[in-house]
Amino acid sequence: MSNYKKTYVTVSFIVVFMFFFSYMLVPLYDIFCEITGLNGKTNQERIVDLNENPTNRFVTIKFTSTVAGAGPFDFEPLEREMVVEVGKVYTTSYILTNQSNSLKQVTASPSVVPGAEAEYFKKIECFCFTQQEINGLETKELPLQFIIDDKLSSDTNTLILSYTMFNTTDQLGAR
Repeated sequence: MSNYKKTYVTVSFIVVFMFFFSYMLVPLYDIFCEITGLNGKTNQERIVDLNENPTNRFVTIKFTSTVAGAGPFDFEPLEREMVVEVGKVYTTSYILTNQSNSLKQVTASPSVVPGAEAEYFKKIECFCFTQQEINGLETKELPLQFIIDDKLSSDTNTLILSYTMFNTTDQLGAR
């Protein structure tokens, strides 16, 4: 086999490998996060059994927020911390302000720490389920309704719910 053919086969193999590797990054990342407990993802289901069964057990929920990149937003939780009863529905909000003069599209990505307990933080209503549109210089209250599943480990006394707000205006073609 000539050097050109070897080079062609090698480069072709690398291109095919890189395509499949990039295609598999998201599932591999999800598996990595599940194994390590990093970037704990909350349940993605919107339907939750609202049969509230108070347990007389309380946990502290801490709320944090960040804005990805240099987005022109202020994004803060209305409450930084809540002590909630396991098995009971609670409501809080995050406040989003568009500091620019133009319409923006945003989406929020949630994460729960410790990640191993993320599945027990059940969001019933969440602004992260839908794309948000916010006018220039507008402030919006974004509601969050949640319940902590009574299957949460008895060793867990604190959960941290963190949202990262992403400016998706350019990806959606809005201006």
